[in-house]
Amino acid sequence: MAGQKFTVGRSVPLLQYLLETFPGRSRTDVKNMLAKGQVQVNGETSTAFDLLLSKGDSVVILPKGVSIARASCRDAKEQLLKTGVKILFEDQNYIVVDKPSGMLSVSSARGSAAKKGHKERTLYALLNAYVKVEARARRKEDLINGNGVDRNTAKIWIVHRLDKGTSGVILYAKNERAKDLIQSKWKELVIERKYTAWLEGKVEKDYGAVQSWLVESPKSLKMKSFPEEVKDGQLAITHFKVLSRGKYYSQVEFSLSTGRKNQIRVHSADMGNPIAGDEKYGAQTDPIRRLALHAGTLVFRNPYSKKAISCHSPLPDAFAKFESL
Repeated sequence: MAGQKFTVGRSVPLLQYLLETFPGRSRTDVKNMLAKGQVQVNGETSTAFDLLLSKGDSVVILPKGVSIARASCRDAKEQLLKTGVKILFEDQNYIVVDKPSGMLSVSSARGSAAKKGHKERTLYALLNAYVKVEARARRKEDLINGNGVDRNTAKIWIVHRLDKGTSGVILYAKNERAKDLIQSKWKELVIERKYTAWLEGKVEKDYGAVQSWLVESPKSLKMKSFPEEVKDGQLAITHFKVLSRGKYYSQVEFSLSTGRKNQIRVHSADMGNPIAGDEKYGAQTDPIRRLALHAGTLVFRNPYSKKAISCHSPLPDAFAKFESL
């Protein structure tokens, strides 16, 4: 029975169809088959006994091991979601997720967690655990189906980062070649990156750009900004557009020509309008108890499929507070 494919001949509830198709199986057995995710209707797993089938629908019965493997992947996704991380896009080479504020993209040996002697949960570690479950499930399914098994180590590779306090869209690679491909052609493949922030005070210009050279201080770990090129300095170019102005804050959209550490935060401070909640770079207020910076959009061209992948993250609910400030 497992692995068989059927085409529905008339409109009928799913449970009734299965009982009629497999008269030798008990009602309990067929219900268990549904409950364990062995039944697919038009390519989607269905557990609904009363799902109404239509003429021409496709019904596939999966081997029990395959359904278990796929269920483990679904469980892993649900566990990831419980940490506040949402998967926006995933294929065999890349995974794009929506990161919550307060979570490190990757651990830092120089970070406060390391100094305190405890291990802080990072997005990198969570995604590594997720892809390992995914890889085990895929290998099990390949074995059952008699396909070649991919024995490569399941691992996440860092493509770019978001600061701990920044929420929003971030891209990781699922193998080293995928990482190298997109990093080596970053300006060509990354079509759009947009951030939204609330800055203290009223930004004077409606739009513009900030350019400087950034150097990290080894003691404070802050990025220092210089208007002219300096030794070890990295050129940073940030474009901005004011979306709205309130009494105390300005809502600003940023896009990047370069991707340096703390770039938007430093350039906001250079403008005389630090990001709300960014004490590190001079903010005097913290109305939502987090850095008011969100990576809302990432559009990139998949170097394998050549298709443009558009990923978006809505503004966190906490940001609505700025509408009254």
